[in-house]
Amino acid sequence: MKPVKTREWSPKKRQSVLSLLDTGVIKIAEIIALTGVPRATIYDIKKRNTPFNKARIGRPRVLSATDKRRLRRYITKSHKSCRATPDTIIRALEFKCSEETLIKAIHELGFHRRIAHRRPALSNIQKKKRLAYARLVRHMGLDYWKNVIFTDEMSIKINQARKTQDWIWRKTNEEFHPDCITYRKRETGTGMMFWGSFRWGKMGPGLFFDLEPGQKVNSMVYRDQILNGPLKTFWMTSKKKIKVPIVMEDNAPVHKKYCIPLREKLKMKTLEHPANSPDLNPIEHIWAIMKASNCKGVCIYHITGRNEAGCAGNMEFIW
Repeated sequence: MKPVKTREWSPKKRQSVLSLLDTGVIKIAEIIALTGVPRATIYDIKKRNTPFNKARIGRPRVLSATDKRRLRRYITKSHKSCRATPDTIIRALEFKCSEETLIKAIHELGFHRRIAHRRPALSNIQKKKRLAYARLVRHMGLDYWKNVIFTDEMSIKINQARKTQDWIWRKTNEEFHPDCITYRKRETGTGMMFWGSFRWGKMGPGLFFDLEPGQKVNSMVYRDQILNGPLKTFWMTSKKKIKVPIVMEDNAPVHKKYCIPLREKLKMKTLEHPANSPDLNPIEHIWAIMKASNCKGVCIYHITGRNEAGCAGNMEFIW
C-alpha cells in the first residue's frame, strides 16, 4: 500500500503510529504499509512523542505550496490552459477554494490577467521571410517611408459582430510568448468593399467599389476602378512632391494578373513585402477604427492629417 498524501494527519492516526512504534518489533516499512503515513512523518511523530499537531499561529492557508506548484504547471501547460477561467481551473485541479482565493494565489505566482495580442496566423516559412524583411528595412529612415503611398481595401458589413478579446494569464515578460498570442486567420465573406490611400503629409482618395449584387472584386475590377482611376491620379499627383513614389499594396490576387501589365506600362514602382503581412501597412489601424465604429450601425469616421502646407485637415466618410 502506497502512502496517502495529505496536508495533515489526524491525532487518531498519529496515535496509532505511536502505538505501533511502542511495540518495538514492527519495522518502519510495515508501519507505512499499515497506516499509509510517510516515513518522514513517522520519524517526526516518534521524535515529538505526541499524537497532537504542532500549534499554529493564525488561520491555515487554503492552498498549500504543493497546490501552487500544481497551479503554476496548469497555467503554463499549453496555449489553451493559460486562457482558462478561475472556475475552470478550480474544477480541473479539484481545489476547494473561492475564485477570489485562486486569483490571489495566481497573483502571488507572478501571473496576471491580460488581453492577448492578436497576430496573423503564419507558417514557419512566412515567419522567416518576415524576419528577413524586417532586417532588410530596419535601417531605412523616415525619408524613405515619406516616399511610400499606402493603399489597401477592406470589407465591412453593417451591424457586424465585434471580435472578442482573449484574456490570458501571463507574467510581465511573457507578452509575446507564443502561448500568449491569439493567432487569427483572414476573415471570409463579403460586405461593402472600400479602398483608401494616403502618404506622408497627404490624404489620398477613398471610395467604395461599384459592384453588382453578388459580384466580387477581382483583378479586372481593381484595375478599372482603382489602379487606372484614383490610384493612378494620386500617384501622378504625388510625383510633383516625390521624385519616385512607391506604392504599397498587399499580395492579394486582385493586385496581380490584369494589374501587372498596367503598372509596367506606367512604370509604377511598388513596395515588395512578405505575404500575409497586414501589420506592415499602417492603414490597417484606420480599418480597425472604421470597423469598430460600424459595429454600432452607423460609421462616421474622421481621418485627421496634414495637408501639403502642413495645416491640419480632415477627410470624412459617412454611410
